[in-house]
Amino acid sequence: MKIPRIPTKHSRGRNAKDGVAAAVRDKAGPAGMYMSILGKEAASLVGRRRTDRKGPSDAAAIPSPASLPPVERRIRIAATDDAAFRRVVAAREGECAHGGYLHAVTFPIAMELMSKKSFPLRLLGLIHLENSVTQHRPVTLDTTVKVRVRVKEFGSHRRGTTVRILAEIWDSSGELAYTDESLYLSKQPSGDAEKRDGAPASGASARENRPDPRVGLTLIGQWRLPSTTGRAYAKVSGDANPIHLSNTSAKLFGMKGAIAHGMYCASRALSQVTSDPSAPCEWTVEFGGPVQLPSTVRIWRDLSSSTNDKRTVLRGVGPKKRKNFEFSWQSAGTSG
Repeated sequence: MKIPRIPTKHSRGRNAKDGVAAAVRDKAGPAGMYMSILGKEAASLVGRRRTDRKGPSDAAAIPSPASLPPVERRIRIAATDDAAFRRVVAAREGECAHGGYLHAVTFPIAMELMSKKSFPLRLLGLIHLENSVTQHRPVTLDTTVKVRVRVKEFGSHRRGTTVRILAEIWDSSGELAYTDESLYLSKQPSGDAEKRDGAPASGASARENRPDPRVGLTLIGQWRLPSTTGRAYAKVSGDANPIHLSNTSAKLFGMKGAIAHGMYCASRALSQVTSDPSAPCEWTVEFGGPVQLPSTVRIWRDLSSSTNDKRTVLRGVGPKKRKNFEFSWQSAGTSG
């Protein structure tokens, strides 16, 4: 299959001071993303074959997070890149970096970390469950920041193993500006995880028992997402995972068709809840059913949560009353 061509913004001309950013971000281009996923999968297959021949091995054990070295990089936060990102996620231009763009800056470094041989989980099939972000201070555009990404912890889950990836950004003055925790699920078995009681219902019974995510909320709008949404976000974020690019590439990786990036939805929700998505705040997003492309996502708001001016909660609901995501935002000035 021909790899979809996604000419990321980092392939365009840059001056010397942007060289480091381009070198790091190019690893997250289409070819780099495909090679990371396929390379990790090939190594996993070899490991499983060796285990089958020799029996269980300690090499398959989950290591201590402290034994996995963090990855650090210095990245230029270019105003042109932030502006392109804002256009895709329906945000107005700003003087400082969009909070969703800062996640995009850290993403290829997280991929570099998880692509290492020492990282025990497979990339293929890794499910993004949630993100928790603290924007400590605005990050000024056209400045160089330090990014550090590490494994914070592994956990057990009834469907496999979870990993929490911590990304931190220090601004040009050396102050901690941004903290981002991403939680992923690997559906490979972890100990007796699959043998535990309480497994959820499946198929039609699960759909029948699913609560209506609209109850108690007010409809405030909808997003019409064309089939090009995944490719557009890939260009401005560097996340060129094939499950987002086209129906053909998504099906090769076990999906029914192309789906929207979860962090596209989170970044667009951030653009919707605040006029300044670079200001100090805290926000979390929990992902539910994938957003199939093309589709319409209806946005519901929990008005009861905002009566005390502390939290704004948005919920994205797709066809068949399927919850796609829940986004919760709180300004740093209203915490406590």
